[in-house]
Amino acid sequence: MPCIMNAHLKNHPKKHVLLAFAILCPFQASLTHAAIQDGRWHAGIGDPTLYGWLTVVIYLAAVICIVRQARIARHSGTNAGFWYFLALFLLFLSMNKQLDLQSWLTQVMKDNAIEHGWYENRGSIQQAFIITLGLGLLIALISLRLFLANAWRSYKIIWVGMMLLCTFILMRAASFHHFDTFIHTDFLGIKNNALLEIGALLLIILGTFFNRQATMAKQTNVS
Repeated sequence: MPCIMNAHLKNHPKKHVLLAFAILCPFQASLTHAAIQDGRWHAGIGDPTLYGWLTVVIYLAAVICIVRQARIARHSGTNAGFWYFLALFLLFLSMNKQLDLQSWLTQVMKDNAIEHGWYENRGSIQQAFIITLGLGLLIALISLRLFLANAWRSYKIIWVGMMLLCTFILMRAASFHHFDTFIHTDFLGIKNNALLEIGALLLIILGTFFNRQATMAKQTNVS
């Protein structure tokens, strides 16, 4: 029976999203409806809204598209490492969307600051943290660019999506330290951070589609 189910899902990759969503949704009823209660982080659903779950589904859809492209790259003899790295990165972000681990990290840092007596000077520490995070994301992107060498040109749309997603991560981190001025404003009733995050994911999905078409065209020309 498990083999039949695996084969069925393999032939219908979109059902991976529905299956993952069906597994995740029941936890919303059993866990708390917010990861922050009484100013403290608790294990629970960080964003139980329609937007929160929709974003998780888009993350999982992107992961599936990327894994499919990784398999195509592996079978065509090209480097699949980039795709697997991106899939793991987005999978982590999809889980963090509801676990809200950045709130837990903020709480740990705050508790440590109070315990060691440097809470009053937290502003400079917060700025240093955001700068370090920004540099870390920049170094990761540059390292990935060097790893891909000239092949990065085949992933231009995906690169735009990745840079937008890294920008969202940095701005989200800044919002936890009260440096945000942009993400809480609305555009057509939708917050800018939501537009930035979902827009980045849709670009990545679109990029996998164009990359798949290009790979198939090359295989056709070779044959």
